[in-house]
Amino acid sequence: MCRSLIAATTLLLLLVGCHQGFAYKECPEGYILLGEYCIKVADYQLVANKTYTYAEAQFRCQRSLPTSTGQSVWTTDLVELDDNKKLEAISKHVFEQDSVGRIPYWVGGEYVNGVWKWVSGSKINLRSHIFLPDEPEINETNRAVYIVPADMKHKRYYASTYSRMDIVPSYICEAKQK
Repeated sequence: MCRSLIAATTLLLLLVGCHQGFAYKECPEGYILLGEYCIKVADYQLVANKTYTYAEAQFRCQRSLPTSTGQSVWTTDLVELDDNKKLEAISKHVFEQDSVGRIPYWVGGEYVNGVWKWVSGSKINLRSHIFLPDEPEINETNRAVYIVPADMKHKRYYASTYSRMDIVPSYICEAKQK
């Protein structure tokens, strides 16, 4: 009886922890645990010279889990840079892994109906420190967010905006538990 109670209590604590924003212990196949986030940086194909519009990058992220993975447990989309910690972790990882040069990456923000929003629909904090100075512009129809290497000394990427129809060499996805 005591073992059952301890097991049930442990399971309850784990479930509560997941819903209170605690870090994942493991990520779905193809994703890496970066700090407390499950991230996938799309491979940049220098030889193939493949590039992506915002819509293509988002499509690839949303379909990035193998069918064998528990898709009902995870949602995937372009990464939301909703806090500085996430951008710093991604910047560090990309600078360590990027052997072809510093390239931009699509991330999950866009200008929708007069408001800058993340792919989840939440508003982007325009006063956060994720954007380059003087960005993003207001009233930038058909624009989306991408990150560019802007601070080589501190190995930091910053967000900027670009036309959704233009092409970028790569993109970054995020997996979140439902």
